[in-house]
Amino acid sequence: MNLHKLSCGALAALALVSTHAVAQEWPRLAGGKDVAECKAALQLAVLGHKSASVLPWTHPDAIPDDFSSDLVLGPKSTSLTGGDVPEFEPEVFTQVPLPEYKPRSIYWQTEAVDGKRLVVEEVPLGWRGDMHKVRVVDQAMTAKEYLGTDADERNARLGAPFSDGWRLPFIFRKNGDSALWLMYIAEPGGFSGNWKVYVPVAGVPKLACEIQFRPQVTQAVQLLPQPVRQLAALLERTLGKGKEESFWQPTARVRASVQQAWANAALRPWVADNPYNTRAEVDENLLAWSQQDKTNRKLYAAIQAQYAPAERALAQHYARQLRMPAEQAAAAAKTVLDTAFRMYFVINKEQY
Repeated sequence: MNLHKLSCGALAALALVSTHAVAQEWPRLAGGKDVAECKAALQLAVLGHKSASVLPWTHPDAIPDDFSSDLVLGPKSTSLTGGDVPEFEPEVFTQVPLPEYKPRSIYWQTEAVDGKRLVVEEVPLGWRGDMHKVRVVDQAMTAKEYLGTDADERNARLGAPFSDGWRLPFIFRKNGDSALWLMYIAEPGGFSGNWKVYVPVAGVPKLACEIQFRPQVTQAVQLLPQPVRQLAALLERTLGKGKEESFWQPTARVRASVQQAWANAALRPWVADNPYNTRAEVDENLLAWSQQDKTNRKLYAAIQAQYAPAERALAQHYARQLRMPAEQAAAAAKTVLDTAFRMYFVINKEQY
């Protein structure tokens, strides 16, 4: 499998903050402090946290050459919009086509370990992408017996899978060992969610630890100073309720992107997201929106008044919490707040 080192661009992004500040608290292990696989996963999590990727480590390209395990199955990209097509080591997994879901497959662990083998199954769900079932089966079962007649029959006969999610797991084999361990990054929809690490016990994966990338809050903006929260609350009111929208759920998608933007603003300010619209486009349309009625004008005025206090508070946050020099903190706050602000708006570019 072609694995690459952490990109130079991601390393360059770290110049925005000191290494000491980044490593101060996050990410951290919840459980498994003496488990080798958990410590290995934490090593990858630290690289992901330091990377320039919007989500911590969204593709398997940051594995060091001297990593203690080999990646034997994983996605080419964990971006669901780009397809979650697995890459795998053929000596460890055999690809078997799924008759009812062409061109999907199952990935069959070639050699059983401790009397068990892993099976990874792709389940397409149309435009939304693929789900991924992982099952543990006895070594006596063949791939033909596993497949049976169809998916419904298979699910009824084999019962609930070990896991069933949007994310394909990253499956590793420790150097000098045949046993496999699994790492799941967070499912889509949240913000900087936990990774989970499973290690085999008598051939069956068991949860050994989780890796946390942030404090356990319900809203990402809770990680930020009060003036920033107040600005976020005002911007949230511009989105509306988003009820009875099409299946694309555009407002919900904006809210999810905003959550991740605020999480990065708090803990990973070197991350450069890419809002759809320029600041000039947003300002022009927001001003036009404000002139539609009295309620909009009042909200617009409140946003304008709150922006500068939020930027100052964010700069102070970086100076105190991430120990940035004052000038650097001010520059980072200006860039980060502008990005988060623009993430609230998706305006048709055809008018420009």
